[in-house]
Amino acid sequence: MATIVKRRIVKKVRSGPRPETSSALPTIILMLAAILAAVYCIVFGLQTLVWFEAHHWANANPWINDVPKPLTSSPVADGNTQLQAFGFQFKVPWPGKPKTDDGPGYTEFHFDSGPVIMFFDPQGQADVQSKLNSEDPTEYQRLASAFGGQTFTTNYSIYQTVYNASPASVSPWSSAADAVRMNQLLLWKIAFGADAEPGLHSIHFGSNEGFEFGDPSSGRPVALRLFDGRDRQFRLVFMNPPGAKVKFAQADIDSAVQSLEPIPIVEPESKPAQKPRRQSRGARESVPALGHRPRPRS
Repeated sequence: MATIVKRRIVKKVRSGPRPETSSALPTIILMLAAILAAVYCIVFGLQTLVWFEAHHWANANPWINDVPKPLTSSPVADGNTQLQAFGFQFKVPWPGKPKTDDGPGYTEFHFDSGPVIMFFDPQGQADVQSKLNSEDPTEYQRLASAFGGQTFTTNYSIYQTVYNASPASVSPWSSAADAVRMNQLLLWKIAFGADAEPGLHSIHFGSNEGFEFGDPSSGRPVALRLFDGRDRQFRLVFMNPPGAKVKFAQADIDSAVQSLEPIPIVEPESKPAQKPRRQSRGARESVPALGHRPRPRS
């Protein structure tokens, strides 16, 4: 009997509660996961938020995925017709005198053959660099520090940096400084807007350089944002109206970009100075006769 009782006691002891190591393992795993998540949020939380926002903006504005691509070299059309507006001139290959239509801050040139060119007043274009540097130096310094001390000395450098930004350049594992920089650039890119679609290219002829929006082969409007050697900004739009007999091509656009320049100031020819006549000896300046009162000039 005692032996049977002893066996039952031993059995109960062996089948008693197990150590709590197995039940504590899931808790430990959750704690480690929470710690890792907290570390990730501290180290990469900002970058992940910027990455998410960048792709959200791209869904609403697909054009911000485009970055300037160099245009393939092609022959430039010979410009025979010179157009002038707002103190500047450029050449296009289409013959004839176009009809002009002046609007608020722009001039349209309508050719009988079809193409239409819209040329905007350069004085009305935004001077982003001067505005940032002079009107709000605190904001300019903040942006400069956000860009790692990079400063923008020209409007072209600002637009070039902004247009080269894209959501593809954003990474959840980049540095926080790079994330802030890309976030600001993408916000600027959306604010600048898309002048035309599809496609974004860089264009350069002599001292004129800038960006071309759109594709001439698509038949849709093509917009240009150009800068000359003095950092003046120009905007042109090439269009094909319905039923146009002649449609503009890339060579026509290149002709306008290459020839864009200020209208030369032609000074009137100065006449040779006349030598003063020598008065003969004894000659005197005529004086009114005594008692004569000269009539007052009306």
